[in-house]
This record gives sequence, structure tokens and C-alpha cells, in this order.
Amino acid sequence: METAVTKSIISDETGPGLALKSPSPGRRRPGRLGAFTLIELLVVIAIIAILAAMLLPALAKAKRKAELTSCLNNLRQIGLFLQFYTEENNDVFPGHRNGNPQLDTPDAGPSLTNWWGTAVVGYARSNTNLFHCPAIKGRQMENGATWDWAFDCHKVGYGINSFFNCLWPYQGGSFDYLGFKFKTQRWFKRTMVKSPSDNVLIGDAQPGVNGTWSSSIWWPNSSMTAPSLSTMYEGIEMVRHGGVGVMVFADAHSEVRKDSKINPPVDPCTIDRRGLINSRYWDPLKAAGDQ
Repeated sequence: METAVTKSIISDETGPGLALKSPSPGRRRPGRLGAFTLIELLVVIAIIAILAAMLLPALAKAKRKAELTSCLNNLRQIGLFLQFYTEENNDVFPGHRNGNPQLDTPDAGPSLTNWWGTAVVGYARSNTNLFHCPAIKGRQMENGATWDWAFDCHKVGYGINSFFNCLWPYQGGSFDYLGFKFKTQRWFKRTMVKSPSDNVLIGDAQPGVNGTWSSSIWWPNSSMTAPSLSTMYEGIEMVRHGGVGVMVFADAHSEVRKDSKINPPVDPCTIDRRGLINSRYWDPLKAAGDQ
């Protein structure tokens, strides 16, 4: 039986005229944590995916820019090493390969490790990482060539302009091309370069499809437009940096350029007049003027 005291307590807690009721089974009890519904979880995942899709391209772009900057610095340093070399060797450039007498063994003859990189790496205190383009990571696949980086004349990935100013120093020759005579000569000197700020010295390069000689870039086969007639692709390489190439000029300043601003659209060896395009950047004597 309810006493007067009990009725008074009920009246105080529930208010006049209200009876106590047990909590509804479907209602959330105070203090109980609610779980995410499936729809809420999917919405959160979708938002994260959208943010990632927006951020990843920006991160990739920043990474590529950092690699370009690092490559520019590498080649600027190497350009200075070439200046030091010429200052100590009668103003003569090192041969692109097998042409540096001080590195040859007199009894054995020219060494396959005797190339311009080994001629100047001493100025870098033998730090070969300066000759490793930061965009080269693992196996490279460029214009039909598959290769891995190494500090040697075949796999280094930085090529020296070897047709004109860095041909074997003990050789020379000329190339008659549509009325223009492009000349090379023994022991070509830095002071003979007509416009050092225009003359490409070293740049991004790839081995040939046979896997050899990425240490030189060669104007007669320098078109990087696929498929090139020679299929040699010995110009400034444009794949690893996403459509641009990095190079250093004879005055030791480095630049990033698009293909149309440095390479010819066709191989000059084809005797097609378009091969003269951009020859001004390759020929230190500018036989074809500012073409």
C-alpha cells in the first residue's frame, strides 16, 4: 500500500498528476555513446578520398619541382668543374670518352673508364652523387632504352656536347650540311666558344637503345621526337622530368627547357633543313648563325 510519504515523493519527482514510467526500450539511455551509421562512415571516407585527390597532384608537382631544382644545382656544379678543368689543362675541354691522356695507362692504351666524368670528379672530392640526376630512381625506361644508373660512361645519364666542343681532343673534322660547314678540330678550347651563354655543354641524356653511352649528347642524332629516323635519341632527354630537360651551358649557368627550345625536331643527319633548328645552341662556332 502506498503511504502518504511515498505519494509525496512521487509527486515531487514527477510533478503533480504524473506517474512513474520505465524508460522506453527504443530510447538511448543517458551516457550511452552512439556508433557511426554506415552512411556516416561512407560520407567520411568519401571526404577523405576527395581531399587526397586534391592534395596528391600538388604533392607530386612539388616533388618534381624539387627534383628539377636539385638537377639544376648538380649541373651548375658540374659546369664549374669543367671550367676548373679547362683552366688547368690549357683551356681544353676533356674528351667525352677515351680522350683524356692524363687518365690513360701508357702501356694499356685508352681505358673504357676514361671519360669526362672521371676527368672532373676529383673537383667534387669524388662525390659521384653529383652526377646522379635525382629524378632517376631505379630502372629507367626512356625512348626504347631500359637502364639503371651507374657512374660510368654508359649509365651516368648526363651527356656532354661531344660533336662540337668535346669531341675526342685528338680528332677533328667537319660536317657539310645544306651549305653550312660545321667544323670540329683537335683540342677545342673554351675561349673559342662564340657565345658561352648559348652553347649547351652538358644535359640530361639517355643511353642508346643498345644500352651504351649516356655520357654524351650528339648533334647529328639529337632529335628526341619519336620515332626519330636514327632511333638514337642523343639530344637533351625529356622523359624523366615530365616533358622538360635540364642542361648547363658553357658559361656554367643551368636552365630547364622544353624540347622545342633546345633539340632539333628531326635528326640533322637526315639532311632535312629542319635539322638546323636550334643548331645555335649546339655549335660553339655558330656556322648556321642564330638558327
